[in-house]
Amino acid sequence: MDKKTYSIMVIDDHPIIHDGLKTLLSSETDMEIHATATSASEAIDKLENGLPDIAIVDLSLGDSDGTYLIQRIRTLYPKLKILVYTMSEEKLFAERVAGAGADGYVMKTSPPPTLKQAIRTVLAGRLYFTDETLRRVQKKMDGRSEGPKSLIDSLSNREMDIFKHIGLGLDTVSIGRKLNISRNTVDTHRINIKNKLELPNGKALDRLAYEVIQQGKVP
Repeated sequence: MDKKTYSIMVIDDHPIIHDGLKTLLSSETDMEIHATATSASEAIDKLENGLPDIAIVDLSLGDSDGTYLIQRIRTLYPKLKILVYTMSEEKLFAERVAGAGADGYVMKTSPPPTLKQAIRTVLAGRLYFTDETLRRVQKKMDGRSEGPKSLIDSLSNREMDIFKHIGLGLDTVSIGRKLNISRNTVDTHRINIKNKLELPNGKALDRLAYEVIQQGKVP
Protein backbone atom coordinates (compact mmCIF):
# COMPACT_ATOMS: atom_id res chain seq x y z
CA MET A 1 0.00 0.00 0.00
CA ASP A 2 1.34 3.41 -0.94
CA LYS A 3 2.21 5.72 1.92
CA LYS A 4 -0.22 8.61 2.30
CA THR A 5 1.06 12.05 1.40
CA TYR A 6 -0.47 14.82 3.49
CA SER A 7 -1.38 17.99 1.62
CA ILE A 8 -0.71 21.35 3.26
CA MET A 9 -1.97 24.86 2.57
CA VAL A 10 0.11 27.78 3.88
CA ILE A 11 -1.80 31.01 4.55
CA ASP A 12 0.62 33.85 5.25
CA ASP A 13 0.91 37.35 3.80
CA HIS A 14 4.68 36.95 3.37
CA PRO A 15 5.63 34.84 0.33
CA ILE A 16 9.05 34.27 1.89
CA ILE A 17 7.30 32.15 4.54
CA HIS A 18 5.74 30.03 1.79
CA ASP A 19 9.17 29.43 0.27
CA GLY A 20 10.76 28.76 3.64
CA LEU A 21 8.18 26.14 4.58
CA LYS A 22 8.47 24.46 1.18
CA THR A 23 12.20 24.14 1.76
CA LEU A 24 11.77 23.02 5.36
CA LEU A 25 9.24 20.32 4.52
CA SER A 26 10.93 19.12 1.33
CA SER A 27 12.73 16.46 3.36
CA GLU A 28 9.42 15.07 4.65
CA THR A 29 8.42 12.46 2.07
CA ASP A 30 4.83 12.26 3.32
CA MET A 31 4.13 16.01 3.32
CA GLU A 32 3.55 18.35 0.41
CA ILE A 33 2.57 22.02 0.25
CA HIS A 34 -0.04 21.95 -2.50
CA ALA A 35 -1.38 25.50 -2.13
CA THR A 36 -0.47 28.88 -0.67
CA ALA A 37 -2.41 32.08 -0.03
CA THR A 38 -1.40 35.57 1.04
CA SER A 39 -4.84 36.71 2.22
CA ALA A 40 -7.98 35.36 3.84
CA SER A 41 -10.07 35.88 0.71
CA GLU A 42 -7.54 34.05 -1.45
CA ALA A 43 -7.45 31.21 1.07
CA ILE A 44 -11.23 30.78 1.03
CA ASP A 45 -11.26 30.79 -2.78
CA LYS A 46 -8.57 28.11 -2.96
CA LEU A 47 -10.22 25.97 -0.29
CA GLU A 48 -13.35 25.89 -2.44
CA ASN A 49 -11.30 24.22 -5.17
CA GLY A 50 -9.93 21.47 -2.95
CA LEU A 51 -9.25 20.83 0.70
CA PRO A 52 -5.78 20.08 2.10
CA ASP A 53 -5.27 17.86 5.10
CA ILE A 54 -4.03 20.81 7.16
CA ALA A 55 -3.92 24.60 6.86
CA ILE A 56 -1.01 26.50 8.40
CA VAL A 57 -2.31 29.98 9.23
CA ASP A 58 -0.63 33.22 10.33
CA LEU A 59 -2.60 35.52 12.62
CA SER A 60 -1.58 38.64 10.71
CA LEU A 61 -3.10 38.78 7.22
CA GLY A 62 -3.46 41.74 4.92
CA ASP A 63 -7.24 41.68 4.53
CA SER A 64 -8.39 39.97 7.70
CA ASP A 65 -7.55 38.96 11.24
CA GLY A 66 -6.29 35.40 11.30
CA THR A 67 -8.65 34.47 14.12
CA TYR A 68 -11.65 35.45 12.00
CA LEU A 69 -10.32 33.35 9.13
CA ILE A 70 -9.95 30.38 11.46
CA GLN A 71 -13.59 30.79 12.50
CA ARG A 72 -14.69 30.89 8.85
CA ILE A 73 -12.66 27.83 7.94
CA ARG A 74 -13.97 25.92 10.94
CA THR A 75 -17.56 26.80 9.99
CA LEU A 76 -17.16 25.91 6.31
CA TYR A 77 -14.88 22.91 6.72
CA PRO A 78 -15.28 21.42 10.22
CA LYS A 79 -12.87 18.53 9.63
CA LEU A 80 -9.96 20.56 8.24
CA LYS A 81 -6.97 20.65 10.59
CA ILE A 82 -5.69 24.16 11.42
CA LEU A 83 -2.26 25.02 12.82
CA VAL A 84 -1.42 28.62 13.74
CA TYR A 85 2.13 29.67 12.81
CA THR A 86 2.86 33.19 14.00
CA MET A 87 5.26 35.63 15.65
CA SER A 88 2.73 36.40 18.40
CA GLU A 89 3.30 34.88 21.83
CA GLU A 90 1.11 31.91 22.64
CA LYS A 91 0.25 33.10 26.14
CA LEU A 92 -1.45 36.16 24.63
CA PHE A 93 -3.48 34.56 21.85
CA ALA A 94 -3.54 30.76 22.04
CA GLU A 95 -6.74 30.40 24.01
CA ARG A 96 -8.51 32.83 21.69
CA VAL A 97 -7.48 30.95 18.55
CA ALA A 98 -8.28 27.62 20.20
CA GLY A 99 -11.75 28.96 20.87
CA ALA A 100 -11.98 29.95 17.21
CA GLY A 101 -11.22 26.38 16.20
CA ALA A 102 -7.45 26.06 15.77
CA ASP A 103 -5.87 22.69 16.55
CA GLY A 104 -2.41 23.95 17.42
CA TYR A 105 -0.11 26.93 17.87
CA VAL A 106 3.56 27.34 16.98
CA MET A 107 5.66 30.48 17.08
CA LYS A 108 7.82 31.27 14.06
CA THR A 109 10.81 31.55 16.39
CA SER A 110 10.51 27.84 17.22
CA PRO A 111 13.15 25.48 15.79
CA PRO A 112 12.17 23.52 12.63
CA PRO A 113 11.72 20.18 14.46
CA THR A 114 9.08 21.81 16.66
CA LEU A 115 7.02 22.88 13.65
CA LYS A 116 7.30 19.43 12.10
CA GLN A 117 6.22 17.83 15.36
CA ALA A 118 3.27 20.22 15.61
CA ILE A 119 2.13 19.39 12.08
CA ARG A 120 2.28 15.66 12.74
CA THR A 121 0.53 16.01 16.09
CA VAL A 122 -2.36 17.95 14.56
CA LEU A 123 -2.59 15.59 11.57
CA ALA A 124 -2.89 12.73 14.08
CA GLY A 125 -5.98 14.37 15.52
CA ARG A 126 -4.43 15.80 18.66
CA LEU A 127 -4.08 19.37 19.89
CA TYR A 128 -0.69 21.08 19.93
CA PHE A 129 -0.48 23.83 22.54
CA THR A 130 1.57 24.41 25.66
CA ASP A 131 0.50 22.41 28.69
CA GLU A 132 -0.99 25.53 30.28
CA THR A 133 -3.13 26.32 27.25
CA LEU A 134 -4.20 22.69 26.93
CA ARG A 135 -5.38 22.70 30.54
CA ARG A 136 -7.48 25.80 29.92
CA VAL A 137 -8.96 24.45 26.70
CA GLN A 138 -9.65 21.05 28.25
CA LYS A 139 -11.48 22.63 31.18
CA LYS A 140 -13.74 24.46 28.77
CA MET A 141 -14.34 21.34 26.68
CA ASP A 142 -15.17 19.33 29.80
CA GLY A 143 -17.47 22.08 31.05
CA ARG A 144 -15.83 22.04 34.46
CA SER A 145 -14.81 25.65 34.41
CA GLU A 146 -14.52 28.66 32.20
CA GLY A 147 -10.82 28.62 33.02
CA PRO A 148 -8.68 31.74 33.09
CA LYS A 149 -8.92 33.79 29.92
CA SER A 150 -5.94 34.44 27.69
CA LEU A 151 -4.17 37.55 28.87
CA ILE A 152 -5.52 39.98 26.28
CA ASP A 153 -8.99 38.44 26.50
CA SER A 154 -8.94 39.26 30.22
CA LEU A 155 -9.01 43.00 29.52
CA SER A 156 -12.31 44.81 30.03
CA ASN A 157 -13.85 46.76 27.15
CA ARG A 158 -12.53 50.04 28.57
CA GLU A 159 -9.07 48.54 29.10
CA MET A 160 -9.11 47.24 25.54
CA ASP A 161 -9.98 50.73 24.27
CA ILE A 162 -7.04 52.19 26.16
CA PHE A 163 -4.75 49.36 25.04
CA LYS A 164 -5.62 50.12 21.41
CA HIS A 165 -4.92 53.83 21.85
CA ILE A 166 -1.58 53.06 23.53
CA GLY A 167 -0.73 50.95 20.50
CA LEU A 168 -1.58 53.87 18.23
CA GLY A 169 1.02 55.96 20.03
CA LEU A 170 -1.23 58.24 22.10
CA ASP A 171 0.05 59.47 25.44
CA THR A 172 -1.96 59.50 28.66
CA VAL A 173 -3.34 63.02 28.20
CA SER A 174 -4.38 62.36 24.60
CA ILE A 175 -6.09 59.09 25.55
CA GLY A 176 -7.98 60.87 28.30
CA ARG A 177 -9.23 63.51 25.88
CA LYS A 178 -10.13 60.92 23.27
CA LEU A 179 -12.15 58.83 25.71
CA ASN A 180 -13.39 61.76 27.81
CA ILE A 181 -11.84 60.47 31.03
CA SER A 182 -9.31 61.97 33.42
CA ARG A 183 -5.57 61.45 33.23
CA ASN A 184 -5.65 59.72 36.62
CA THR A 185 -8.25 57.28 35.31
CA VAL A 186 -6.07 56.50 32.30
CA ASP A 187 -3.06 55.97 34.57
CA THR A 188 -5.09 53.59 36.74
CA HIS A 189 -6.19 51.61 33.71
CA ARG A 190 -2.59 51.45 32.45
CA ILE A 191 -1.49 49.93 35.75
CA ASN A 192 -4.32 47.39 35.64
CA ILE A 193 -3.57 46.48 32.02
CA LYS A 194 0.14 46.10 32.79
CA ASN A 195 -0.65 43.78 35.69
CA LYS A 196 -3.16 41.69 33.73
CA LEU A 197 -0.70 41.23 30.87
CA GLU A 198 2.06 40.34 33.35
CA LEU A 199 4.39 43.06 32.05
CA PRO A 200 7.29 44.47 34.08
CA ASN A 201 6.79 48.17 33.35
CA GLY A 202 5.06 50.84 31.29
CA LYS A 203 7.62 50.70 28.49
CA ALA A 204 6.92 47.01 28.01
CA LEU A 205 3.21 47.82 27.82
CA ASP A 206 3.81 50.52 25.19
CA ARG A 207 5.95 48.15 23.13
CA LEU A 208 3.51 45.23 23.30
CA ALA A 209 0.50 47.44 22.48
CA TYR A 210 2.31 48.86 19.46
CA GLU A 211 3.29 45.40 18.20
CA VAL A 212 -0.21 44.01 18.65
CA ILE A 213 -1.92 46.94 16.93
CA GLN A 214 0.56 46.94 14.05
CA GLN A 215 -0.05 43.24 13.49
CA GLY A 216 -3.82 43.71 13.58
CA LYS A 217 -4.38 41.23 16.39
CA VAL A 218 -6.94 43.26 18.38
CA PRO A 219 -10.52 43.14 17.10
